[in-house]
Amino acid sequence: MSNNHRLSVLIPALNERESLPQMLAELPKHVIDEIVVIDGHSTDGTPELVRELGYRAVAQEGKGYGMAVISGIEAAQGDLLSFLDADGSYDPSALVPLLEHIEQGYDIVFCSRYLVEAGSDDDTFIRRLGNRIFTVLLRLMFGVRLTDALFFYALGKKEVFESLDLESTDFSMCIEIPIKVHKHGYKYTEIPSAERKRIAGVSKVNAAWDGLRILAAMVKFKLKGY
Repeated sequence: MSNNHRLSVLIPALNERESLPQMLAELPKHVIDEIVVIDGHSTDGTPELVRELGYRAVAQEGKGYGMAVISGIEAAQGDLLSFLDADGSYDPSALVPLLEHIEQGYDIVFCSRYLVEAGSDDDTFIRRLGNRIFTVLLRLMFGVRLTDALFFYALGKKEVFESLDLESTDFSMCIEIPIKVHKHGYKYTEIPSAERKRIAGVSKVNAAWDGLRILAAMVKFKLKGY
């Protein structure tokens, strides 16, 4: 991309061989300098397929979504990073306005499914209710000014991610990053973006169990003084 920035798109993946070819083909290559699939020890040949398609695949350290994010940050060569789900549910066209906001001076920009002109094709009443509860808690407990706590589609400076001392190994990473971004005083905002139905495969999220872990993480970070 221009203006002396290099964008690395990082894609955590666990057994996403069916969805990745279409997902990778849809990426706006004209604004991307590096694409890296962070493989979570797949058993369906995901990393081999990624390399056959001409992209870089690296094995994450340990297990869990949070560890994939941490491994991706370490592996990235660009100075700007964005994380996209391998199932194709994130709209890749949002990368362009995300980048535009970085050029306007923001350190990190988040996407929201609940702003005007946004939406979700994969939302349910339970998921929407749970997300609303976590979003309210995030605002009340930590002052984070976001409308979509559990939609980790973001683009930010690598140095910002590196400064956060990230520790979550699971989906709690989705709330750890905005909590620490806010606490550190970084300049952030959010833009509308749609969530699409996954292309193929099955979701790795267990709403009840992962919700409890995220709640426990919020309590932990509050006790730590965030």
